[in-house]
Amino acid sequence: MKKTFRLNKEAWVFICLTIASGLILFNCVNLVPRVDYNFFFSNTDPQFQDENSISRLFKRKDFLLIINAAGPIKSNGYLQKVRDLSTSLLKLKGIIAVKSIAHGPNGLEDAIKGPLWNRLLISKDQESTNIIVFLKGTSSQNLIPNIEKLILKSSGDDFHLIISGPAYILELISRHLLKDIRVFSLLVLVIFGAIIMFIFRSVGILLGSVISCISASMWTLMITHMLGLKIGLLTANLATIVFVLTLSHIVFLTYNWKYVLSQNEHNSPVEEAIHLTISPSFWSMLTTLLGFLSLLSVPAQPLKELGASGVAGALVAITVAYSVYPAFLRCVESSTSKNNVLDRYQQKVEKILEKRKKLTVLGIFSLFILALPGLWMANTDPSLISYFTKNSQLEQNLTYIDHHGGSSPLILIVKTATGEKLDTEQSYQKLWKLQRSLEEYREVGSVISLPVLMAEAKRNILASLLSWEGLLNILQRPQFEGIARSFITDDHTQGLFLLRMNESNRKISRLQVIEEIKKMVYANGFVPEKIGGTYSLQGHLSKLVASSIIFGLGQLILIFSLIAWVISRSIKIALAITVSICVIPVIVLGTIGWLRVPLDIISAPACNIALGLGIDSMIHMVRAYRRQKHQENKDAENWAKIRHRFWQPVLTFTLVMVLGFGIFSFSEFPSTQRFGVAVVFGAIIACMTALFVMPTTAQINIKKS
Repeated sequence: MKKTFRLNKEAWVFICLTIASGLILFNCVNLVPRVDYNFFFSNTDPQFQDENSISRLFKRKDFLLIINAAGPIKSNGYLQKVRDLSTSLLKLKGIIAVKSIAHGPNGLEDAIKGPLWNRLLISKDQESTNIIVFLKGTSSQNLIPNIEKLILKSSGDDFHLIISGPAYILELISRHLLKDIRVFSLLVLVIFGAIIMFIFRSVGILLGSVISCISASMWTLMITHMLGLKIGLLTANLATIVFVLTLSHIVFLTYNWKYVLSQNEHNSPVEEAIHLTISPSFWSMLTTLLGFLSLLSVPAQPLKELGASGVAGALVAITVAYSVYPAFLRCVESSTSKNNVLDRYQQKVEKILEKRKKLTVLGIFSLFILALPGLWMANTDPSLISYFTKNSQLEQNLTYIDHHGGSSPLILIVKTATGEKLDTEQSYQKLWKLQRSLEEYREVGSVISLPVLMAEAKRNILASLLSWEGLLNILQRPQFEGIARSFITDDHTQGLFLLRMNESNRKISRLQVIEEIKKMVYANGFVPEKIGGTYSLQGHLSKLVASSIIFGLGQLILIFSLIAWVISRSIKIALAITVSICVIPVIVLGTIGWLRVPLDIISAPACNIALGLGIDSMIHMVRAYRRQKHQENKDAENWAKIRHRFWQPVLTFTLVMVLGFGIFSFSEFPSTQRFGVAVVFGAIIACMTALFVMPTTAQINIKKS
């Protein structure tokens, strides 16, 4: 089509409104992603309540950073560098204590011989030492950059420093997400703008699409900000998702507008296109809305945040698509002309696949069957280290620390099975036995506990003369920083074990590891009262992600089946749609399982989005089928005409999704890359399913008696 374009007053109003919205957004809304310990669970969740109860019982010191210093550890120069760095760290606000071979033990030899210091500060190969930095609370976003500056200033060829610990890893994740927001915001405009211009060859359509999608994204961020929903682990990509949701409505609306123009029967093509598109768009919006609503019942806080933000985004997307975009579409004057290169290419692909549609359907169902075993192979509990590029310097550094003492804290609270106090010699021996059992377990890097603390204190000649209870009471005093209160309750009935767990090369889930640890506790005559720490929280979060995938997708399929019946008014077509949408998540998740790709909390929602893409196209096709059904007698002819009419819109929509979510491949963050690839793969499967599997299955089911 050859199109001319002139802005009207309504379009100018929306342009000015978009500019004003941008100024408000960047000046009033915090766009920096927030990723911290408290973000994973809400205050009402049992796991978070256990964390709070542990904090009330003990003086917590597991919010820490581990700085590994490699070099000639026996030299005086090395010791001086450790001392200088430790002193500088203590001056930073937010650090409550620092332990190193220069701050704690009496030098390197004392640290190597000491039961406590050896476990805490000396690496297993004795080629490096640790500087343990204890943080005040769980928030460290402002502190980490200052620590990194000190590390950079102190590092040298003979003093190589590596930072690890959950606080540091979460900070790095937050930085990757912020960088992604900036990169994607630019790329999404360039790529989507080029696609729209190439497909529709109209400045008016391009400008209307860009203004509408940008407005929808900004207004969603502003609404979520007013609702108290901050940008976090999953909502960092919210703007891109809303951009795509808005564009999906625009693509179908524009193609229906072109269809109306080709009929030469209407004086108001935009209004007629809206009339044809608004109903299926509403149902598509509703399916997307329900998909996000299903996440609100999931205990995992990041998924709840995404669900609430997605609900707002889905409502804003359809509102903007049918209020802002038509103002620009009315400015476009059109006359028919030859198809462009993309149109001709799509027509060729259509002819090829139409001739092989049975083979295409067979291929999709073959993929479905092959993918089924992969569902049980999905890795829904990957390590925190997997969030970073494999074999990168950062990943290697984190793995090194993980292999030399562990990187993820696990808090284990125990009491005796008989309820006796832990301040006796007999209890001391039993606690030591449990200590050794834990240290021998393959998944444990190092263990600090009450018997280790007492053994370290007993090295002092005067302390060795004291009773167990007397020494314990002394170590609870303020002049000794109340250190014993970090490992035993005031009534001396419960003890704390601080484990640093190995994250890499783990063969079973974190919760399975915790269950094995519980068995060790029982076997040694103790009862595990509470379990907490980052390792435990991540284990429960992974379990929630896995359950949300299974039950969330199951609920969505049931809801979508009901909607399909309402739209089609046919049980047989509803069953065909149900079968078709079941194919999409099985192929996507099964393939991920076969390839052993980590399915973390960031990449997991990709399947829900892919499912929404498939149902969107099917809804538009079924609505058109119901209108077409009154004109033809044979279902095969009806579906053939519907497929021919929607071939370009569906393929264009899929192309937009593929290139749009392909933007995520530019991320340096593997989780975001996996999310993008999964959506792209799902979009392709959804396209073929909507065009071939659903119509074919519907025809098989619809037979005259």
